[in-house]
Amino acid sequence: MAADRSRSDDNPFDEPDDIDEAALTEVLRTVPIGAAVLAGSAVALMVLGYLAIYLLIFLPRGMVG
Repeated sequence: MAADRSRSDDNPFDEPDDIDEAALTEVLRTVPIGAAVLAGSAVALMVLGYLAIYLLIFLPRGMVG
């Protein structure tokens, strides 16, 4: 009967993983590089946006006051 089975039998996370160590090593070698490139690109775009606002809006106004 299905009602007699414990809940741990239904948990798919209890099964052992069949992970290829070479493939795991390759993924762990390339993923941090991609994350660093993405983060660096985001920071570079924010700096360029700030410089564009400064050069195109604040400098042409001149001294206020």
